[in-house]
Amino acid sequence: LTRGLYFQANYTYSKAYTDFEGSDANFSALLDLGLGGVVEKKRQTNDVTHVFKANAVWELPIGPGKRLLNFDGFLGHVFSGWQMNGIFEQRSGRPISFISGRGTLNRNGRSGKNTATTTLSLEELKSSMGIFFDPVTSRPLVIDPRLIGRDGRANPEFFGHPVPGTDGTLHLTPVSGPGFWNFDFSMIKRTRISERTNVEFRAEFFNVFNHTNFSVPNQLDINSPDFGKINSTFDQRILQLAWKFTF
Repeated sequence: LTRGLYFQANYTYSKAYTDFEGSDANFSALLDLGLGGVVEKKRQTNDVTHVFKANAVWELPIGPGKRLLNFDGFLGHVFSGWQMNGIFEQRSGRPISFISGRGTLNRNGRSGKNTATTTLSLEELKSSMGIFFDPVTSRPLVIDPRLIGRDGRANPEFFGHPVPGTDGTLHLTPVSGPGFWNFDFSMIKRTRISERTNVEFRAEFFNVFNHTNFSVPNQLDINSPDFGKINSTFDQRILQLAWKFTF
């Protein structure tokens, strides 16, 4: 803390691959049991490529002993003891898989991991991911509306099911969903009452800018009538006020 200011920031670049996410108890659910993990090799569902975080604390230079309004008395108590704090986070999206729901490679109970076929190149599929809105209902989508059919399922022009004995042409987790950013902010006022007692007031704002961060599932089932649709978000702005008496 220097002259009332403290801050730090960090950036993480990472990549996490796996051929099995689970425990010893569910090895039997593997789609490629006995094939050495070839089919299920993928980015982990919690893999986030880019993460940037920063936080800061600033004690305002106001009040007795400070550069501004340096005087005692009632006004000194009113204007002194203020502190501002902030926490910022921005990260890239989590991986998404396109699931066929067909047990063409292994028994049907494992079809939840069998991917779909597609006529799109990987780059075309990646460029079709993001935040879109249904042109009719204005409902938020994670994929370009043209890839969704009239029945709400995946457009058969672009997505299909693998033939018996094969898996889909897509590998698991080939694309990423929308990113996330959030800024939390707080103001704290500490007022000394006596040598041993003081009062603290806190105003805390979570997601202070009320930015909408969409929560997207890590699997999109091409058979679902809600294919590509976003059904939930992270918390909107939350204000929390608190008083604390210390003695």
